[in-house]
Amino acid sequence: MGGSTPLIRAVTTPAYMRVSIEASDGNRYDVDLSSFSAVYCFPRNADEWSRVSIDSYGLGLVWATRFEVHVDQIIGLTDHVERVAESPATTTPVSS
Repeated sequence: MGGSTPLIRAVTTPAYMRVSIEASDGNRYDVDLSSFSAVYCFPRNADEWSRVSIDSYGLGLVWATRFEVHVDQIIGLTDHVERVAESPATTTPVSS
């Protein structure tokens, strides 16, 4: 199949039911997760929504309500992708 699953490096919650992640593949993925709102532990309001963390492996997001999504679900539901500028820490030095 394709390459390896990208890891989540950063997450923001720009609006209730929306997340934006920066991934190890150099892309930012913006997604509407409202399709999961019927899940019993889905955050009920913007305050709960803002309490999200990247799991210890970088493969998913976990909310304080115990709602979880995997990076593959995020990428699959993405409605906007953009390339993110590489930081110096992620660039590979070129030897001469």
